[in-house]
Amino acid sequence: MLKTESILRPIIRNLGIEEGVRLSRLKKNWHSIFDKPISLHIFPSKISQGKLIVNVDSPLWLQQLSYYKKDILEKLKAYGIKDIYFRIGRTHHSKKTVIQSRDTKELSSDDILFIAELTGPIEDVTLKDTIQRALEKSLRTRKPGR
Repeated sequence: MLKTESILRPIIRNLGIEEGVRLSRLKKNWHSIFDKPISLHIFPSKISQGKLIVNVDSPLWLQQLSYYKKDILEKLKAYGIKDIYFRIGRTHHSKKTVIQSRDTKELSSDDILFIAELTGPIEDVTLKDTIQRALEKSLRTRKPGR
């Protein structure tokens, strides 16, 4: 009997979503790949041609991570990552903290990730904050099953 992976891999490659699937796996496993405190300050953002862009939550961590680039790359080899770039941006953990502090009702990690990915490219701080709050409110008041 064939493994499911051997059947799905060519389909995923033909659809052109291989990097998206790889990024999704990476995000899901991120906190098991990297220990705290590193995993709390970085989060994968995008994969393109084997190059991973990682968001870092502060300039201090950005500088520190440059010293550990080889070690980080070694841990990510299994995901097909050949190079890594760090940039200042929202991390999954820091976004969750912001969202939870605004309301007592907790959003799911998928909701938090959705908001972070959707608003990440917005440069206007006021617009970004307004959209984030609207999305948070919408997701909190969403009825189950929708």
